[in-house]
Amino acid sequence: MGQNNQTLSKGFSCVLEAGINFASICLAMLIMNNTVPVGGTAIVVAVAISLVSVIVYFIFDMYTSKLLLRLHKVLLKLFVADLLILGIGIILISLFSKMNEFFYTSLVATGISFVLVSIKRTISIKVLHSARKRTRLKKRILLVGGGASALEYKHQVTDHPHLGYDIVGCVSNIEENEIAKLGEYEELERVIKEVKPHEVVIALNGNENDLITDFVNICDHNGVRTVIIPSTFEYFKSTCQVDMLGTLPIINTRAIPLDNMVNAFAKRVIDIFVSLVLIILTLPLMLFAITGVKLSSKGPVIFKQRRVGKNNEEFTMYKFRSMKVNEMSDMAWTTDYDPRKTKFGTFLRKTGIDELPQLFNVLFGTMSIVGPRPEIPKFVEEYSKTIPLYKVKHQVKPGITGLAQIYGYRGDTSIERRIELDIQYIESWTIFSDIKIILITPFKMFNRNEKYVK
Repeated sequence: MGQNNQTLSKGFSCVLEAGINFASICLAMLIMNNTVPVGGTAIVVAVAISLVSVIVYFIFDMYTSKLLLRLHKVLLKLFVADLLILGIGIILISLFSKMNEFFYTSLVATGISFVLVSIKRTISIKVLHSARKRTRLKKRILLVGGGASALEYKHQVTDHPHLGYDIVGCVSNIEENEIAKLGEYEELERVIKEVKPHEVVIALNGNENDLITDFVNICDHNGVRTVIIPSTFEYFKSTCQVDMLGTLPIINTRAIPLDNMVNAFAKRVIDIFVSLVLIILTLPLMLFAITGVKLSSKGPVIFKQRRVGKNNEEFTMYKFRSMKVNEMSDMAWTTDYDPRKTKFGTFLRKTGIDELPQLFNVLFGTMSIVGPRPEIPKFVEEYSKTIPLYKVKHQVKPGITGLAQIYGYRGDTSIERRIELDIQYIESWTIFSDIKIILITPFKMFNRNEKYVK
C-alpha cells in the first residue's frame, strides 16, 4: 500500500471511529436518560469526547499499519485506551454537563464504543489480511542479489505471509541460492520485461554496491518501483530514521520512539501524574517505613547512592535504608542472603517498599516510572567492557520498574538477559507498554528470594 493510500486509510479510520464514539455517547444518553439532547452542553461534550478518543488512539499508536498487528494485541490496546477515555469522559461530563447519572452514562458509552470499535477493527484486519493472502492481489517482487541481505528479505517475507509479497525470483551472479534464479545481473532488463514485477528489491553484498546506480537506472527506464536494502542492514537493530541533509540521506542506526518530542512529553506527563498520585497514596507506608528504619538500626533513614542515568550522567537515587551502614554499599551487589541487611530492611526489600522514595526521583525528573534500572558507576564501567550494547540503556531515563523487573530480573540476576529486555523495551516503547508494565508491577513487587541472615 502506497504512502498516500495509507494516509487516506488512516484519515478515514479516524473519522469513522470518532463517529462511532459520538454515536456510542448519544446511544448511552438515550439508554440512561430516555432522550438525546439535540443541542447544548451535552452534545458539545459528546463531540469533545469523540475528538479526545481519536487523540488517545493516536497516543496509543493504534493507527499504525495493520499489516503486522495481531488482533488480540489490537483489542487489548483498545481496552486500555478506552479506560483512559472513560476517565476523561467522566471528568468532562461531570464538569460541563447537567445530565444525571453521568458516571453510568460514561460507563455505558465506553462499553458500547469498545464493542463497536472492536468489531470494526476486527473486520478491517481480517479483510486486509485475507486480501493480502490472495495470489491475484499479491505484490510481485523481483530480487536483485543473492547474498545475506536478499536471503534475510526472503525469510522475512516467508515469516509474514499476510504482507502479501510474492518473490517471483532473483537475478544474481551467485550460482547456489534458496531463491529461484532467473538470470545474471546483466540480464536484469530482460527479466523485468518477462516477469513484470510490481517492485524490484535491490539487496546486494557490500562489494557489489557500485552496481546499484546501474540497476536503479534500468528499473527507472522500465517504470518499475525500486527498493534498496543496505548491505549493512545488520547494524540496524531497531526502527531506522532517515533524515535529509540537503540532498544527502542520513540514516540513524538506532532511532528510538522516545527521540520523538511528543512521545517524550507524553511520558513525562504520565511520570509526573503517576508519581504525585503514588506519593499521596503511599504516604502512610512511607511514614511506617521511616519509623521502622529509625527504630531498627542506627543511621540515616534515606539511603542515597550515585547511579548512572540518561546520557551517562550520574544522579543521586533515593531508597529507604535496608542495610546496616557499611563501606561496601557502592562496591558490591546486594545478595538475597546478604548479612548486611537488617531484619526490617529485609521486609522492606521483600515488599518493594524500600523503592518508594524513588517516586521523588521521578518527580524531579532524574528517573521515570518505567525504564531500565540504573546501575552504580563502578558496575557500569565493568559491564560495558564485557556485555555488548550495555550502554544503550542510557539513551532513556532509568525507571523504578521495567520490562526486566516484571520478568523477575532484578537484584542478583542475569545482567545479560536484563540488558536484552531493557533494549527490547527501549526499541519498542509505547505509552501502552508503559501502562501495561505499571499495571503488572504491583503483582510482581513481592520478592520471595530476600532472606534475613542473623
